[in-house]
Amino acid sequence: MKKNLISIAVAASVLGGAAVQAGQFVNPDKTGQVLLFPFYNADNGNATNMHIVNTTDATKAVKIRFVEYKNSDEVLDFNLYLSARDHFAFGVIKNPAGDGAAVITADNSCTVPALGSPNGAFSGTAVENTLGQTVRTQPFVNYQYANAPADFDSSITRTLTGHVEVIEMGEVSDMDTKLGAYASFATHGATGVPANCAGLDAAWQAKWKTDPSHGLSAPKGGLYGLAYHINVEAAAAYGFEPTAIDDWRTGQIHTNPGTNSPSLEDGVKTASILHANGGDQMMEVLLGSGAEATSATLMTASISNDVMVNPAIGGMTDWVISFPTKRLHVDKGVADPVAPFTGSWRGIVAGTTPGTYKEQPACEPVKIGQWDREEGYTAAENGFSPRPTQAVSVICNEVAVVAVGPAGTASALSAETGVINLAFAYTEGWQQILFGQTGKLQASEALRRQDMDYTVGDATLTEVGLPAIGFGAYKVNNGAMSYGNAAEHKNETVFSSGVSNNLPTT
Repeated sequence: MKKNLISIAVAASVLGGAAVQAGQFVNPDKTGQVLLFPFYNADNGNATNMHIVNTTDATKAVKIRFVEYKNSDEVLDFNLYLSARDHFAFGVIKNPAGDGAAVITADNSCTVPALGSPNGAFSGTAVENTLGQTVRTQPFVNYQYANAPADFDSSITRTLTGHVEVIEMGEVSDMDTKLGAYASFATHGATGVPANCAGLDAAWQAKWKTDPSHGLSAPKGGLYGLAYHINVEAAAAYGFEPTAIDDWRTGQIHTNPGTNSPSLEDGVKTASILHANGGDQMMEVLLGSGAEATSATLMTASISNDVMVNPAIGGMTDWVISFPTKRLHVDKGVADPVAPFTGSWRGIVAGTTPGTYKEQPACEPVKIGQWDREEGYTAAENGFSPRPTQAVSVICNEVAVVAVGPAGTASALSAETGVINLAFAYTEGWQQILFGQTGKLQASEALRRQDMDYTVGDATLTEVGLPAIGFGAYKVNNGAMSYGNAAEHKNETVFSSGVSNNLPTT
C-alpha cells in the first residue's frame, strides 16, 4: 500500500506548522518489516503452527522472538536468514521433555544459533525422521523472569502461551568472498538446502562479531506471516494472520543472536495513523520513543467482533486480546507506567523491603457492550470472572484468552493458560470492548494517562485507547465433528480532545 497522506499543508497546520516525516504504519496489504502474531499456545494438547515468508528478491536478516503471556518476558529468540522468496515454517508445541513450550521445525532455512542446540538446562534436540528430514526442537526458557523474589511466578509453564515478534533487521548482501558471501550462504540449492548455514554462524565469530552491519543494508519490508492453532483431539483448527508494520525503521539493526535487541522500541519515533473518520488518510505524529510510536500505530479505542455461544449447535467463542507493546510501557522498574497504559507491572508490595518491586498484573479498565442479532443491548460491566474489586471490568497481562460464557465455561481454543471468562447475555450477536478514558492532561503530564498525547511544536493531538490486536475464535460442535473459524477484531481509531466513544445507556 502507498500511504495516502494528509496534504503537507493540512498536516503542518494540525501539528503546529512543523515538518512532517513519514512514520511506521500498520500495512493493510499485510506485508511489512515487523510482524506481530497475537497468540501462540501449547497447553492442553494445543499447537500453533506459523509461517514467515519473504516475498522479495533480497536476503533478509530477521529476529524471531517468543514472549510469554503475563509480561512479554522473552522465552526464546534467534536470528533467521531468509533467502529470496524463502518460506520458514515452524510450530510451537509443549516441550516433549519438559513442562514448558518449545519451537519445532523441519525447515532448512538458516537460523543462528541452529535450532536443536545446547542451551543450559533447556537444550534442544535434532533428530532425523523417517522422511530423512532433520527435526529440530528447541525448548523455551524462563531465564528472563526467574528472578525471585521480584517475580512471583517463575514457572516454565508460563511459557505455554504468549505472542511472537518478527523483526526485519536488514537486507543481506555478498560483500566479498574473503569476508563472507552471506546472502549466498542462506540461498537454497537444488536439494532445498541452503549453501552454508554454518558460514553464517561462523560470521558471528569473525567479522560480524565486531561489525554486525557488514554486508547489511536497511530493511525494506515484504515479509508476511500465517498461523493456525490446532488441537487434534478437539478436532478443530483456527487460522489467523499477524499484524504487519511497515516503515518501522530506516537503517539496519543487525544484532548478535545472544542479545535481546532489536526490540519494538528500536523503530522510528514517528507514526502514520490511518484515520478512517476522515477518509483514507494518514495522520503523521511524532512521539518520544520508538516504543510509543509502535503503540500509536496499534492504538484502538475499541475492539468489536461476533459472539456465538448457541447451545443448539454447541457454539463456543474465545476472544484473544494481546497488547504487544505493553511491556515496554509498564515494566520500567518503577510504579508509574508510560502512556497509554495506566497499570504497572512492577509495584511496591506491602511488607517487602522498602523500594522492592514485585510483579503486579498491570490491569487496564475496560467497558463492555453486548448486542444480540436483533439490536438487544446489555452493558456487561464486571462481566469477567473472577470479578475484580474495581467498579469496572479489567483486562490484565499481555495476552488474554477470553472464553465467553459463565465461570467455568471451556475455551473454544481448548486453552487453559491465561484464560478468563466473560458472560454473554445472548446466544448469538456481537460484543464491543472499549478502552477509552475521559479527561485530558497537559502534554508534560501525558505519561500518566490512557489518552496518548502527541506533541509537535506547541500543538497537541490526543489518540484514545490501547495498542491491542487479536481475533475471535469460533467453534461449532456436531457430534464427533467440530469446526473452527477465526476473525480479526475490528478496531476504531479515535482522535479526541478528551472523551472517547461511550456505550449506550441502559
